[in-house]
Amino acid sequence: MFANEVTILKTENETQSKNLRDDDRRVIKDIMKSMSMFKVNSYDAQVIRRDLTGMAYEMKLRNSSLQETIGEDVKGFTDEIIKNSFGPSMLEIILNFLMKLSGYFFTWFTLLALGAYSSFSWQANPIVYFYFVGVVVVIFIAEGIIAPLFITEKGFKKNLHSVISMLLLITLTSIIFLLNDKNYTREVNGGIIIAASGLVYFITQYLNSNNIGRLAKDKKNFIDDL
Repeated sequence: MFANEVTILKTENETQSKNLRDDDRRVIKDIMKSMSMFKVNSYDAQVIRRDLTGMAYEMKLRNSSLQETIGEDVKGFTDEIIKNSFGPSMLEIILNFLMKLSGYFFTWFTLLALGAYSSFSWQANPIVYFYFVGVVVVIFIAEGIIAPLFITEKGFKKNLHSVISMLLLITLTSIIFLLNDKNYTREVNGGIIIAASGLVYFITQYLNSNNIGRLAKDKKNFIDDL
């Protein structure tokens, strides 16, 4: 929604990656997925991706590959990169969670209002709010913490994060189902929730864009030399 240094770098990285070998693109993709915002801020992550793309391109000219240069220990290579980065941005993590939460709430309650109830208000157990928040928390943790732990693994372990995430969602759903009392309902004002979540999403997008600018401060050469 808001153009910033990360979107500029990301667009350029996407363009440059089209010239790489398929296996190099796969290796870079796995490395980047293991660098969630809990480990590396999004600006540094895109700079790292640009450097890896350049490295892979040089290997291509030498009839080699990034995988051959890195070796089998992709996880160890990735850990070294993370250690040399500036680390995560706590503000970015908080803002991204609020963006995800407000975005999902806006989408879910819009669908409920226009589809399931054909109205901007309806009767429901307030526990539905806790369920929706819980689902977003599980998704946020799954994408940012669980998946990066296994993405550089091989075989079944590479997809183990999907199993763990599914178990968390099933557990959450079971708990909410057991606690749900259909006789205890209150009016849900979907219109207010839709408007509030849309506003929060817009504000957090703006604040996150400003935070990216702060993270990229004094590093403008990463953009200027593209």
